[in-house]
Amino acid sequence: MLSLSLKELGKFANGKALREAQNGNGELIQGISIDTRTLQKGNLFVALQGEKFDGHDFIQEAVQKGAKAVIVEKSKLNKVPENLAVPVGLVEDSKKTLHELAKWYRQKLDLKVVAVTGTNGKTTTKEMIAQVLSSRYKVLKAKESFNNQIGVPLSIFEFTPETQIAVLELGMSNLGEIAQLTKIAGPCVGVITNIGPAHLESLHSLEKIAQAKFELLDNLPPDKTVVLNIDDPFIQEKIKRERHKVVSYGIKNKADFQANEVLISGNGHIDFKLNKKLAVRLNLLGHHNIYNALAAIAVANLFKIEPEKAIEALNNYQPAKFRMETIKIGGVNLINDSYNANPTSMQSALESLMQIKSEGKKIAVLGDMLELGEQSEEFHQQVGQKTANLGVALLITVGELAKHIAAGAIQSGLPKEKVFNFSDNNLALQLLLENLKEGDWILVKGSRKMKMEEIVAGVQNLYPNQS
Repeated sequence: MLSLSLKELGKFANGKALREAQNGNGELIQGISIDTRTLQKGNLFVALQGEKFDGHDFIQEAVQKGAKAVIVEKSKLNKVPENLAVPVGLVEDSKKTLHELAKWYRQKLDLKVVAVTGTNGKTTTKEMIAQVLSSRYKVLKAKESFNNQIGVPLSIFEFTPETQIAVLELGMSNLGEIAQLTKIAGPCVGVITNIGPAHLESLHSLEKIAQAKFELLDNLPPDKTVVLNIDDPFIQEKIKRERHKVVSYGIKNKADFQANEVLISGNGHIDFKLNKKLAVRLNLLGHHNIYNALAAIAVANLFKIEPEKAIEALNNYQPAKFRMETIKIGGVNLINDSYNANPTSMQSALESLMQIKSEGKKIAVLGDMLELGEQSEEFHQQVGQKTANLGVALLITVGELAKHIAAGAIQSGLPKEKVFNFSDNNLALQLLLENLKEGDWILVKGSRKMKMEEIVAGVQNLYPNQS
């Protein structure tokens, strides 16, 4: 956890904090908070302007809860209560100061950082890498999806002198963000899972998405190592001119860590051979998880963990919440993949659903995929076509964009009486519950803002003691 003196804080902030620091008693600040709901006594409170809330409105509450100092923006000085009992640091940009503090703290610690980015599979790959490395090292991993301009610094502040390896996830919504996060995190290993359609609303093309993801590589020092999915076309091209040492993984193309003889069992779980030698079993749904596992094994090898040991550690891996999470609820089975969605992950999840051998119906409950820009309608129609081609027994869609999933499914031959579109989750849930029978499998997936987990909770409420 970050620890700094008021004098050290003065290097990052002007104003009262600096004056207090020069005459202060050397007291240490322990940890950083941006949210008074989770603030701990002794924290530095950094007031950030968010989409819904302004941290400057909670300065007094932060002090009452035990904040030892606060960082505020000069333009919001009018929101700082008079005669505040703690030092106040005045800065031009609170988020920039948060970044500077994180970079400074990172550089103080002697540890290794693995940074993971990509369109799909970032969180699962991060989790798998952390699980494998934890078999030998003291590992810290980013919580949940702390992968943005705020989440990554907050993860870094959790590092301790005892941490040997940290595994971080780098996300973005625009160009320049991964570059900034890479400079803050200082990774020694960079991992890119794939390049796919997401954030097209802001980036407009796959080429721009690739450019954004490759900022991880472009901002790594040349003596570092990169672990790359060689099956991805954009990454294949990048490898040809890559200056770093490259460790490749894949299924279709020859790679340093390659999956062969892939088999999908009746329950959807996966078996394959690593480099035609070692047997691997993943107790997970989804062909895409082969790539995530290969990346984890490759990273482990860089840290002197033999593939056999890495495979053993992966045997016990359980998916993160809301990510291809299999839940048995009474007599039905539900795949909760409600954390987020884009065209690639949506189609992959549908394939995983249909690979399961079951006498029950296969039901897909799909919500809007957001931030896809001008091609949004087309992407949704393609998902609908996929549901028809795979033979989903019942398709329930939620949202204005998801109506194009329904339309695409009907146009591709799924009978109209098997396709429904609703404006909200409650209506979709009602129809789902009316059609559920023992043995059925349900996939629930959509973009984060669609809150598709509400449908999962609705099904669970039917059998509160059996999920």
